[in-house]
Amino acid sequence: MKLTILGSGTCVPTTKRGSPANYLEIGKVKTLVDCGSGTLRQLTKAKLDYKDIDIAFFTHFHPDHILDLIAFIQALNWTPGFDRKKDLILVGPVGFKKFYESYLKYVSGVPRPNTYKIRIKEIKKKLIFKNFTVECVRTIHSGTSIAYKFTEKNKSLVISGDCDYDDKLVIFSNNVDALMLECSFPDTMKKKGHLISRECGLIAQKAKAKKLILTHFYPVSPERIRLSQTKKIFKNTILAEDFMKIEI
Repeated sequence: MKLTILGSGTCVPTTKRGSPANYLEIGKVKTLVDCGSGTLRQLTKAKLDYKDIDIAFFTHFHPDHILDLIAFIQALNWTPGFDRKKDLILVGPVGFKKFYESYLKYVSGVPRPNTYKIRIKEIKKKLIFKNFTVECVRTIHSGTSIAYKFTEKNKSLVISGDCDYDDKLVIFSNNVDALMLECSFPDTMKKKGHLISRECGLIAQKAKAKKLILTHFYPVSPERIRLSQTKKIFKNTILAEDFMKIEI
């Protein structure tokens, strides 16, 4: 698996960090995990082609995680000289079909005749694809928020989405090769529904993860403070940066 971080920020705009989005290659399958505002531009800057994406996964329905799905579908439908043929799979938590039909479909538009189809999948526990599996667990954030675990052969990656501390997430992340956790705030600024540095370290430590990647930084203090606080508990921790590439 190859992970490219497209957006390591939040809903609060900054020049340094885009809204949450990750590009994950699993073998020959190209996926997005969340698609916040500006993701298409981030893909272009990373020299990645939005037309190649096979599957997009969503952790929850807050705008900073899903807003550019509208622009993504519109671009697929109306890029001059391009007729997409392979279907686009969209995966989200239970309730995603209703959310897509009620809010997104009428804004983004539908595929033109004789091109591709949009296939919506709701994940309850596990989806099995040809060469990899995807599992999920509910997280403490919104009514529908989930974390994902991607497993290809003997390699695994957990992406938390937005979440609060939860022992279920610890169990879900047991022995993963890479654990990407939101680290919204430093230890002095605990907010319900989000993680602080110390909690990120504890989750990684208890899960016995091999590597911890911190992401989803609100611009309230230098990110290096959160890194320092986390590393006191779990040493093998890095800060996500936009356009960073990580081999899992």
